[in-house]
Amino acid sequence: MTQTLASPVLYPTTKQEPALRRALMRVNPAYFAWPDEEKERYHVTQPAADFWRIKQHLLQDLFGILVRDQTELDAALDEFDTTQYLQLTRALLPITGIGKDSFVLNEHLAASVTLLDFPTLYAYAHDDHHFQEAARKEFDPAYKGRPFRGDLHFCWARLFIDETFYYATLSSTASFISGGLETVGAEKIAQLIPHGFVEGKQHGAREGDGFLWDLRVDAAGLERQLEELEHRFWNYVADRHETLLDEFDQNALRRVYLRPRVEESEPHIDFVFSDQTALQAVRFKHFLADCRSLAGVDQELKQIEEREISALIEFLTREYQEIITNFDPHIIKLRKKHKIVIAESAAEDFF
Repeated sequence: MTQTLASPVLYPTTKQEPALRRALMRVNPAYFAWPDEEKERYHVTQPAADFWRIKQHLLQDLFGILVRDQTELDAALDEFDTTQYLQLTRALLPITGIGKDSFVLNEHLAASVTLLDFPTLYAYAHDDHHFQEAARKEFDPAYKGRPFRGDLHFCWARLFIDETFYYATLSSTASFISGGLETVGAEKIAQLIPHGFVEGKQHGAREGDGFLWDLRVDAAGLERQLEELEHRFWNYVADRHETLLDEFDQNALRRVYLRPRVEESEPHIDFVFSDQTALQAVRFKHFLADCRSLAGVDQELKQIEEREISALIEFLTREYQEIITNFDPHIIKLRKKHKIVIAESAAEDFF
């Protein structure tokens, strides 16, 4: 089943492609004589000096902005609005992505690894799963481990869909639905126990190379009840995530759900993969075509979402009533206190 997506926002291409071509002619003219495989290898291993010079030329060509070093480039980008930044990101995609869709996975990979080392989405997800499991085992030697059941935790990507630029989110169905439950649950809890945050005495105080994050919850005297409800809620979502993983892995629907949306005027699309059989069928170099060949009916996904949301609302309502009736707020559970320090480079976004 092929799904055609309406373009939520159109960005003209008439100026961007020639600008990129001119930049490449100045930085690496030999590029145009290379075979496609060599071009793609360059895209994912591009020297930092080349990428910097390409961006330098694009800024001057597309926006009339001359930058002479990285500091000036960063300063220019800080002044960009959404449209300008999107225009630059779109212009760079053909020189950073692979395959017909110029697919880019915005995830950290080991220094010696590139996206071309993962022939399928399954290969990437399976490798990431084992990396995360090893990290958990190192942190907690008693950790028993979990088998891979096709889980994919919200990976970010960029690509062209029918020549239109999109930001994309890739996830398994279990993670996608669990993420939705987190949002709905937080909103429901805020209705049941209205609350906010007030600054503590140490908020914003200097700590080493950063600043302390010191906000406390104000729930009009129901802080302990709120904490208990949130604790039960997070346990519930974690349990549902595991149950859904088992459910979808056993059903093996081999579906991909494509859900386009517009977020703050930017074009986004969610790719939701039912299980590991879907991950196995999707190649990064043929990403969109493979996803479209497995496209499921969105109503299938909506029915599961509605089922899980309804059950969550019932759970929170029931647990809230039980907590208000029976919970003793004077019993304080022992939990390790953590100190949160915000790096100086990110402090302006928080203070």
